[in-house]
Amino acid sequence: MAAAGAAANGGSAASRRSFLLPEELRAQFSQQIDLMAVRVPKQSTNQYMKQLSKHLFNKPRMRNVMDDAEAPDGRLLLLDETLTSEADLEGREVPSAGGEPASSLVQFLRDEGLSLARTQVKVDYSYWPAHTVLQRLLPEGIEVPSSFETVGHIAHLNLREELLPHKHTIGQVILDKNPRLRTVVNKVGSIENEFRVFPHEVLAGEPCCETEVRQHGALFRLDYAKVYWNSRLEREHQRLVGLFRPEDVVLDAMAGIGPFAIPAAQKGCLVYANDLNPASFEYLCTNIKLNRVGGKVLPFNMDGRAFMRQAAAGSLDLMAAAAIAPPPPAKPAKGGKAKKQQQQQADAEQAQQPQPPPPQQQPPQQQQQQEAHAGAPESAAAADGNGSSSGSGLFQHIVMNLPAAAVEFLDALNGSFCPRLWEGQPLPLVHVYTFAKGEEELAGLRQRVESHLGGHLDEEPQVHLVRDVAPKKLMVCVSFRVPRSLAFASSAGAADGGGSAGGDDGAKRQRTQ
Repeated sequence: MAAAGAAANGGSAASRRSFLLPEELRAQFSQQIDLMAVRVPKQSTNQYMKQLSKHLFNKPRMRNVMDDAEAPDGRLLLLDETLTSEADLEGREVPSAGGEPASSLVQFLRDEGLSLARTQVKVDYSYWPAHTVLQRLLPEGIEVPSSFETVGHIAHLNLREELLPHKHTIGQVILDKNPRLRTVVNKVGSIENEFRVFPHEVLAGEPCCETEVRQHGALFRLDYAKVYWNSRLEREHQRLVGLFRPEDVVLDAMAGIGPFAIPAAQKGCLVYANDLNPASFEYLCTNIKLNRVGGKVLPFNMDGRAFMRQAAAGSLDLMAAAAIAPPPPAKPAKGGKAKKQQQQQADAEQAQQPQPPPPQQQPPQQQQQQEAHAGAPESAAAADGNGSSSGSGLFQHIVMNLPAAAVEFLDALNGSFCPRLWEGQPLPLVHVYTFAKGEEELAGLRQRVESHLGGHLDEEPQVHLVRDVAPKKLMVCVSFRVPRSLAFASSAGAADGGGSAGGDDGAKRQRTQ
């Protein structure tokens, strides 16, 4: 009998590397598979593999050809494990090369002068997929976890109560079967803090939760233990950014680490990006630098209400934000004319900057915005009366990505817009994210929006279904234009962007991605 052993596995790296699951548990998965094999000349191996392809041993990550220990110039082609005797071979056909009637596998071997052998293939823990391993290790009747979210090198689980006694075993198996992962965490409670960071525990692997993720051409660095991130929203990030024009200015009120802001800036938009969470703000600034969009994303660390009110009133401190994330240094030109080219480029950029009118003819808020833009190259273009970007603090979109409570922040838009700044200009489109339970709540979204906004919308809002969060729980994006009847309504403190960092009416100070 020819010996197979590790040769059938090809001595794979998986079989040689160390595992987290204890040896006594891994030993349960060692198994010998008895197989029939066809002896073929070494030089004819490829030919016979093609002719017998439908009848060969076919298992993921395992070879079906091996050296013949009894014939140095031969090979063994391993046959399907269902073929256990010559009688089984009688029922299999091998097509003839010249269009002649197919012959049985037995007859083909006789005609070719080939002989049969028996061998064994050894498989161990490294061969079996995670689902199969967990099915055998977990008690009968318990449903095996079928999926998990990956964030860089981190696997995020949300285990049901009956799986908690086996959580560390589950974490170990997931790491063993996914070499690119280094950490497995499990959510241990609902998100209740103001920064939308979920409580978790490390089940297996490294305790480090700082990682990097790539989405639609952008690189995001984050600490999964300190900020909110949901990889399932990648398509929604791409969809919404696709609605922006390159010349638009976007107000991202709950920006997180920048999943909307960074791609929008890469598209050409100017983005005012805000988040209350200091850790999110820190990683937002990091990601601005990583993606070289300084000067295109101006970061803020404020309460969402105060941020939107000041932006609508034209009183955001853009110069301070531009200083936090300045434009990246220009790449030096090559050749002997480098200095001249750099000077020409600087002159051209200066010529493109909008020239503000004399201070006495300009509202204070507008003057402050233009001065800030002058310090942030490429951050604004001249206003054209059609709602395009300008250095005057106008913006075309407001993104509010806090599904659990974003609609509660809509009251910040009521009466906050400076009439002189927005005179004759289209008011921005709002894209507010929220949850809806069932058809009844979907039908009542307009009423919910109007209730928090403090008045009626001018037209029916657009509702986009983002994803199913749970049974009968949907995440949706509601888009509408700020009504002029509400934007300039009389409101104490609205004209100067009033509103404390703590928000009004005891509303939640939260953020999300």
